[in-house]
Parts: sequence; structure tokens; C-alpha cells
Amino acid sequence: MSTPRFTAEELDQLRELAAAWGKIVSKRAFGEDGPGLDVDFRTMEQIATAAAQGLTEGALQQMLRQQAQKVPEQVPCPVCGEPCPTRPHTRTLAAQGATVQQPERIAHCPACRRDFFPPAGDTGAG
Repeated sequence: MSTPRFTAEELDQLRELAAAWGKIVSKRAFGEDGPGLDVDFRTMEQIATAAAQGLTEGALQQMLRQQAQKVPEQVPCPVCGEPCPTRPHTRTLAAQGATVQQPERIAHCPACRRDFFPPAGDTGAG
């Protein structure tokens, strides 16, 4: 399965969307009037960094959850081809600016007595 590539323009549109959310973060942190004169740049940077980490974590968590839901409850064994049940499994991933829990499914073949991860893009059909 090939990985979709995003154009620089598409990525820039996503960055602009996230930048617009910065207004919401500022409003949540400091209210309608924004930060007072007593708030230094370091404090503003801490708030922006926390928000960016939250956005990274939330986006990755959502995409991983949606991807995991696409794995069927039964897939063929890569060795013998028998249909094998899958079960949920979670592992921790360290990403740039966030740590996320990756939900995934592990398959087990009773005939071959082995566990395996269903291959990417394999729907188990056909």
C-alpha cells in the first residue's frame, strides 16, 4: 500500500488552519483582551508550545484510532492462509512533540501458533 503524499500547498492549508486555532488558545488563556503588559514572551511561548503539543497529540490519536478501525476482525495467516481472529492491542509511540497510544490489532494463527500484525492495506478480503 502506498503512502498518500500531501502537496506543500495542502500542508500549508493545514498549518494555516492550526494557526487560526491560535486565536482560540489565546482567548482561552487570557480572555477577550489578550495578554496584559505583565506577560512576557516566555510565558506566551509556553502556552503556544502546550497548545501545539495538544494539537499534535489529538490529531495523531484521532488518525491512529480511525486507521485501527479499518483492520478487520479476521485476516488470513501470511503463512498458511487460514482466517485468523484479530484482537485489540495498544502500544505507546513517541512522536515529535507528543506521546500517543496506538490502538492496533494483532492476529493469532492457531494452526501455525504465531502472532502477526495484519499487513498495511490488507482488508482480509479476497
